[in-house]
Amino acid sequence: MKIVHIADLHLGKMLHQYNLIDIQRELLENIIDYVSHHEIDAVIIAGDVYDRSVPSQEAVNLLNHFLSELITRLHKKVFMISGNHDSADRLNFASAILEEQGLFIETYLKEKIAFHQEGNIRFYMLPFVKPVHIKQVFEDAPTDNYHNALAYYLSKQEIDPSYKNILITHQFVGHKSQTSESELTLSIGGTEIIDPDIFDAFDYVALGHLHAPQYVKRETVRYSGSLGTYSFDEAKGKKSFVVVDIDDMHIEEVELQSRQKVRIIRGMFDELRNHTSNKDDLLSIELEDDHMIPHAMDLLREVYPHVLKLSYVKLIGDASTSMGKVHAIEKMNMMDLYKTFYQAMCNQQLDEKDQKIIETIWEEGTK
Repeated sequence: MKIVHIADLHLGKMLHQYNLIDIQRELLENIIDYVSHHEIDAVIIAGDVYDRSVPSQEAVNLLNHFLSELITRLHKKVFMISGNHDSADRLNFASAILEEQGLFIETYLKEKIAFHQEGNIRFYMLPFVKPVHIKQVFEDAPTDNYHNALAYYLSKQEIDPSYKNILITHQFVGHKSQTSESELTLSIGGTEIIDPDIFDAFDYVALGHLHAPQYVKRETVRYSGSLGTYSFDEAKGKKSFVVVDIDDMHIEEVELQSRQKVRIIRGMFDELRNHTSNKDDLLSIELEDDHMIPHAMDLLREVYPHVLKLSYVKLIGDASTSMGKVHAIEKMNMMDLYKTFYQAMCNQQLDEKDQKIIETIWEEGTK
């Protein structure tokens, strides 16, 4: 059995107020075309189907077309779960009826993890959940972090190893996973991160949430990545979907490309005005001029109609220097952060008397 694994469609997504629906439509058509010309039996959609809990009508229409093509015309099974962007109620609408057509939807946590069986393969469907949702099902479940809560939940399940077991879920898995600006943070302080070892009972884990295609610790625990490029920090990376042969666990990444790209271009204002390749792409322009140029955005849009972001790299500092400052700040304690802030705002160092006052206030506030 061969499956296509996709996730993070984010249908209806806007990039700097630009509607990406036409790009999303093109990419979904590419997937339909691939499925129709290859021996694919099922498609997995691992959450964040929509970008918003209340999706636009055109986003709903696009999903309807995509699913209709896969199920009605191509007669493929589709397994779809909700992600943290989705409304569980809306995505779950008419799910019991749709199962008869080959569309399996899970948006709620159940005491016994939901699964659907196709021959010797079981598709376990675990939508996005928070620790508090697990505690509502199992009173003794921990809520200190996502890993402990989900590990507890899975420990209560019986996964029969005589089957090929596929898990579909939407979570942040792996401490070293590659993240993107377009992902919504699930929690504060890293409590969202889940160790992939808790999925050892499963032969393949189809993940959603992170937008960069990647595997986590082992090749069979894998993010397909998002459907499209949804932030400029993703512009240099490739987008793809995953094809998995369940029988021998052969895994292939198939690249996804749209005619209209999301790109970052950099140079002097006058040079960029005269260099017009790929002018219809969605652009972030980084100007190297050492002074502000009046009406730069409007003038550049005469050449590149879809300039979405403009910055002056010489005026804000080199990106690598900025990132170095970010990493340095991350390592500072509260007092060092305040002293750095005070010096930047007042152009002088914090004296010893004021430092003691701040330390006292901090100690009182953290008791």
